[in-house]
Amino acid sequence: MNRARISFIRKLSKYFENLPFSVQEKGLCIALSGGADSVALLLGMAEVSETFGFNISACHFNHMIRGDEADRDEEFCKQLCKNHNIKIFCGRDDVPAYASRYNIGIEEAARSCRYAFFERICSKDTVDYCVTAHNMNDDAETLLINLIRGSGSYGASSIAPYKDKILRPLLEISRQEIEEFLSESEQTYVTDSTNLCNDYTRNYVRNVIIPDMCKLNPSVVEALSRYSASCRSDREYFEAVINENLDTDLRLLPKALRNRVLMKKYKEFSGQSLNSNMVSDIDRALFSEKRVCVPLFDHTEAVINNGNVQFFNKSENPLLEYDFQELQNGTNKVFGDRVIIDISNNKSSGNFNNLSTNAYISEDKIIGKLKVRNRRVGDKIFIKGMNKTLKKLFIDKKVPKEYRNIIPIIFDEEGIIYVPFVGVADRVIQKENNDTIYITTIFNTIEKERWTNAYEK
Repeated sequence: MNRARISFIRKLSKYFENLPFSVQEKGLCIALSGGADSVALLLGMAEVSETFGFNISACHFNHMIRGDEADRDEEFCKQLCKNHNIKIFCGRDDVPAYASRYNIGIEEAARSCRYAFFERICSKDTVDYCVTAHNMNDDAETLLINLIRGSGSYGASSIAPYKDKILRPLLEISRQEIEEFLSESEQTYVTDSTNLCNDYTRNYVRNVIIPDMCKLNPSVVEALSRYSASCRSDREYFEAVINENLDTDLRLLPKALRNRVLMKKYKEFSGQSLNSNMVSDIDRALFSEKRVCVPLFDHTEAVINNGNVQFFNKSENPLLEYDFQELQNGTNKVFGDRVIIDISNNKSSGNFNNLSTNAYISEDKIIGKLKVRNRRVGDKIFIKGMNKTLKKLFIDKKVPKEYRNIIPIIFDEEGIIYVPFVGVADRVIQKENNDTIYITTIFNTIEKERWTNAYEK
């Protein structure tokens, strides 16, 4: 009756019917390991290719983990493709060496090298999509692995049916259905001996945890897969509305949405994902009445103030030491034109479109030339009868630390006389009279936006 074959082909066809884009006249390259899943995918794709009008090829990646057995698998794939007149691309990489070099696990290294190979394949003119053989069981296993590791709902959405240049047509088909399809097709396949080793996380979930769960529910794989599909639907909805709320006061959003906005913003900033603990820390800080800095990993941090979150990479924001320059009467552009210092004997109107500060300095108390630089470790200013460090004054004034390096430090031969947002040193402070110098510090438009977001609030 070939019921298994008919069911397999019907489900495979349904996948392509439901794709939101057409694959007609496209080149689809099947990731072929030689195992049951990918062999079934190859045969099924060959059977439906004419119906949907796409061209197929195959690619095989040798991880160089299993020695002669891996070479056997490669030869099997070459012969299988030859028998079906399908072009195959082969590649290999020393995954154990890669894992050692980057101090990561074998599973992670294998996936990284494999998907890098897929990207190279997709760059070929004849290939538009790479098709992998992830099935319903893989989806259920990934869900459990992510939950065990503490993942949130994004991890629960497990494996996407398609993403970028990767298609996964077998997610609605179980491993049992695949094996029955191959049996009715009288098609052999190879078995990876490492699949029996439970030292690997996925193998332990596959060989131990899921069989135990089946004792409670024989259809547990289907149940887990349905849950993943439900989470994917939720994720699609949130992703559709996240972009509309990236600049919203996050305190006004429901927690489920604001947490996803946080994850989206950090992903765009660093390319990495926030874990659930970090998201919780930032979420709590959102409702603090004070400005809060939350340290993250990889030398990054979140700065939270008045419902706004900004991410910074501390390793990319060192204390730049701008060389000092002498200040002349009139307009002085400093720090790569990021700040303008205007010095005049006439009071400024103060009507600037940019963020600005003003100070009155006693001209006859200036010793030598006026100069400017940015801050240095240990800088102090004698102000209001006390000699205080700028670091302490910046903290007292709640000046965000990520902006302190572009605040001009104005000094003469005797020391610092004026720091915007901090004040004027006692020895040169002056009320308005004929001997007054007016110093106006203007931050350009970009700096104004940053200050407005982080300081004025």
